[in-house]
Amino acid sequence: MTAVSCLSLISPVGYCAASTAAAVRASIAAFAALPYRDINGEPIRGASIEVIPGEIRGRDRLAALARLAIDQVDPSLGDQLPWGDLPLILCAREPDAHGARMNGILSDLRYRNGAPIAGGRSGHIAAGQISAFAAIEQSRKILRESSVEGCLIMAIDSLIDTRALNWLDRHKRLKTSEQTDGVIPGEAACLSLVTRKALFDSHVTVRGVGLAMETATVLSEEPSRADGLTEALRLALQEAGIAMHDVDWRLSDVAGESFAFEELALAQMRLVRRVRPEQLVWLAADCMGDCGAAAGLIQFAVAEQAFTRGYAPGTIAALHGSSLHGGRAAAIITH
Repeated sequence: MTAVSCLSLISPVGYCAASTAAAVRASIAAFAALPYRDINGEPIRGASIEVIPGEIRGRDRLAALARLAIDQVDPSLGDQLPWGDLPLILCAREPDAHGARMNGILSDLRYRNGAPIAGGRSGHIAAGQISAFAAIEQSRKILRESSVEGCLIMAIDSLIDTRALNWLDRHKRLKTSEQTDGVIPGEAACLSLVTRKALFDSHVTVRGVGLAMETATVLSEEPSRADGLTEALRLALQEAGIAMHDVDWRLSDVAGESFAFEELALAQMRLVRRVRPEQLVWLAADCMGDCGAAAGLIQFAVAEQAFTRGYAPGTIAALHGSSLHGGRAAAIITH
């Protein structure tokens, strides 16, 4: 078992995990017209972080998100950590995804005491929405093979980018006045700590993780059977030692496209073997849009707040991740 604690979460609906989770719980959205237009000349709606000026774009915007995430770490948590000694895994979008790159983005980042945020064995995982799940799996491997106290995971992404928006629009994946089956762009940054046992009261316990691949994606012509997501869920459930009907509620990175909703429902149907009350599904994207590589870690943070503050609709949650080019992931968590 592994503990995951959110140290910082910056989103369009809050500058900490508690406020972001409260917005998701209350279905408070942060969508507004962006300073970009679609191919028909209409303003694009999205969810941006207001404290970062609109003129800051590209790699500079990602760097600003990273800096903000470090600045907002709660000192009561951050001051207890050996900054500079903990490996850090950076979660990023896929290598061929359109948008700014993060090369060297962490090199100048320092905690408030001046220590670098990344220690030895640091690296990055460029797998889009499933990056956080893969990073937790990598963190568990590091913790098994070394004596480090924990691993840091930072997930940063922004679809508030000319190249990303243009690609989404040209491939009819951007939600507009004419294309309703699409995503709303968002952005976020999240920093979490993975440890062998919980160091802080606020945390989630990872009971199982599953990673798989899907050949039928939103970009392909193949009919979807949700094979990849079903396999990822099956592996996570198997490690946790439970069945799908034991899960009380679910969180997902589904961001508005019907393909993703159908895949999510189909994966559940293929695994449920016993009738049970409906499993609620929480979608952070309903409030802050598609946050790309940050979407996975956001799920862990929102679930952590729900468990810690006592409003979770059950004791066992299933998290889901689906990347553009077929990566699928799932995790089973409890408090």
